[in-house]
Amino acid sequence: MKTSRIVLLLAAGLSPLALLVSGCSKTDSSSTAVETVKADSKAVAADVKASVIDTWDSVKDYTYEKRADFSADMDRMAGRLDDKTSELKAKFASLPAATAKDREDAMKEYDAARADLKSKLSDLSKATADTWADSKASVAESWKRLRAAYEKVKADVAS
Repeated sequence: MKTSRIVLLLAAGLSPLALLVSGCSKTDSSSTAVETVKADSKAVAADVKASVIDTWDSVKDYTYEKRADFSADMDRMAGRLDDKTSELKAKFASLPAATAKDREDAMKEYDAARADLKSKLSDLSKATADTWADSKASVAESWKRLRAAYEKVKADVAS
């Protein structure tokens, strides 16, 4: 009687454990799906981080002492816009010829704004502590102009 009770208790105690172990086994497809989701979420997080970093608000408060960082960040931000614009330019070939003039005008405006930003960044490298605020404000205006030109190119591709 004692033996059957012990066996019964042992069986009752081990049954949930056996169910738990058999129910938790992973298949290759579920682990692959989990890895895919992890990789996708990391890529999205990196894109979001880059988007947040590439804003005027992320660099607007840089002081004269951080001028090298400011210039490097502005160059990186402008480079990212250049890359995006190049992608849009590649899409131009597949768009109707009827809107080609508008696209060309938008690209000329972008190129002029990009040249202006490059010039302002060059001038910024010559700024002194006394002229830093004015030079940075000039870069800010040039950056806004470049962003607006990019949005116009983007809109021309979408239409």
